[in-house]
Amino acid sequence: MGSFFSSDSTPERPSTSSEPSSVLTFHSSPRWQLHFNSVKETSQLMVIDFSASWCGPCKFMEPVLNDMAAKFTEVQFVKLDVDELP
Repeated sequence: MGSFFSSDSTPERPSTSSEPSSVLTFHSSPRWQLHFNSVKETSQLMVIDFSASWCGPCKFMEPVLNDMAAKFTEVQFVKLDVDELP
């Protein structure tokens, strides 16, 4: 019996949308802090994906996150690279 997560042969899912992703990304801590603090003052739901360029499961989840962002437009989706923004 194997584990679903232990397989290296799982193909990456292509994104079902041809439109640009609505997932926000930040490459500087000050900009991220400013954005986070402004959203914190509202009642808007925010989903934060902490990822890294070298992380296989993170790459696998990227199209899923993009699909969710396209489906749930009232929710704000943010992707943060843990190596860029420690």
